[in-house]
Amino acid sequence: MLKWPALVTPPATLPTIPQLAAIPADYYALVATGQWPRRYFFPTPEPTSDAIDGAVIHAFATIGPRLEAPLPANLVPFAKTDARYFCFDLAQNPPSIRYIDTEVDQWLTLAPDWANFWRQLIWRSPELDEAPSPQAFGHAALVADEAALPAVLSYARMNLPADDYGGWLVYFSRQAELACSAPFKEELQFARDYRWRQFDAEIRSALPSS
Repeated sequence: MLKWPALVTPPATLPTIPQLAAIPADYYALVATGQWPRRYFFPTPEPTSDAIDGAVIHAFATIGPRLEAPLPANLVPFAKTDARYFCFDLAQNPPSIRYIDTEVDQWLTLAPDWANFWRQLIWRSPELDEAPSPQAFGHAALVADEAALPAVLSYARMNLPADDYGGWLVYFSRQAELACSAPFKEELQFARDYRWRQFDAEIRSALPSS
């Protein structure tokens, strides 16, 4: 699991879940280490609103109030993107994992329990929508590879406050494979040439000098 970078403003609304005895302790232990999964794509037998071959989970819920959702009481969400939910189904023992898209009335059982669900998650290069939510963009930035980096950098440059744009540059500069990539070097040069004056002292001092 990945933690949110200290120099970037986190999304205002992130999922939370109550601490319930029926939910595996392994879940709560996992989200104590970070909220953002590197392996985030779950292959499904039918298309979803996320992709033709699977469903995407961005941020796991940390301990807090139950998410408000138009779902039966036995379905406890642990992730939410728009009208799409990943849930523990407490009608089963152990709880099965469900994916529900209330907008298109899609109800899938993904795994018989948490351990099976966690094992089946995979990583793939993220693809950004034209107008991603803050949660979707932030997650894409956290797990981006070199192929995804140009779209992530372009969105950050054009849509984020200067300090957050600079914060993501700092984050990428600390990822060994990305820091030496051509897209990052080009973006860093752009930042120095055109946006340097907008960065605060903390971000300027954190950026690599070459």
